[in-house]
Amino acid sequence: MKLIVSTLFGVGVGISGVFLHNSYRPFGLVVSLIAIVTGAYLLREMYRSTLCSWLFLIGWALVVVRGSTVGNGGELLVEANLYGNSFVLGGAALMLIFTLRAGKAN
Repeated sequence: MKLIVSTLFGVGVGISGVFLHNSYRPFGLVVSLIAIVTGAYLLREMYRSTLCSWLFLIGWALVVVRGSTVGNGGELLVEANLYGNSFVLGGAALMLIFTLRAGKAN
């Protein structure tokens, strides 16, 4: 059950970040990155499992990659502007840092 919760938590943080990062510039981006750090920290403290941290990262990455690709109607949720690039690259860096640190915490 905790594996499913970890993945869904990553998906939820990813969805909120995709929709929020380009809103209320630059506060939306800052809140999205803080949500990534907070989510990774809470998950690490809640389950203390490296696998759960990796599933959180995978759930987040799947949503962000899908939001970064062009949909059927030509919509693009994560644009290649300053805020979109900062969200994708900064979020990926933060996720990797917290995931690799979770492995050392165990």
